[in-house]
Amino acid sequence: MVSLDKDTRHVSVGHLSLFLYPWPQLQQDAREGDLFVCHLVREAKPLIDPDNYLAKLQSAFRFRSSYQSEIDRAVDFGMYLARFGDELNSTLLTKRALWCIRTILIARSAERRDPVFAPQRLAEETGSAAARELLTNRHIHHERAAVQRRLRSFLKEEAHPSRFLETADRDIFREMFDATSNRVALQTLRQDENSRY
Repeated sequence: MVSLDKDTRHVSVGHLSLFLYPWPQLQQDAREGDLFVCHLVREAKPLIDPDNYLAKLQSAFRFRSSYQSEIDRAVDFGMYLARFGDELNSTLLTKRALWCIRTILIARSAERRDPVFAPQRLAEETGSAAARELLTNRHIHHERAAVQRRLRSFLKEEAHPSRFLETADRDIFREMFDATSNRVALQTLRQDENSRY
């Protein structure tokens, strides 16, 4: 839902999960080519929109010339998961590994100005059999070691992570996540820390 609040809010009641996004932030993100807003302007269907917010968002959206920063954040987090993800529960590890794979593939499709979001279509886009396996069987339980192996394989085949990421310790990854404002990585680390205590 679009709101006029200043902050994004999440409301959850039973099986209902609702996010309320502030309109000024959505407009700014559209002008900056944000991938989430790109998904909205390409695939959202308004249920009730008397003020034509979706049409306004669509007209405000501009692609970035490059989505390399999104790719870099996903590669950094993916390498962290491939190396240290065995500490996460398998469900969370799988979700975050898929986030890394999808972010890289979506960003590349956005750079071609033909954004793809559906997991099945992304599976068709990748040359990595490991990524296809995770994308097409995302609702099936995977062992942690298998997820880590497939994620590492995808990253090596399609993203070519730096050798530095192969040797960096957890603290260096944490510093990188802070420095690059890698929200998904930082949120996952906090979530993991909170679940331990």
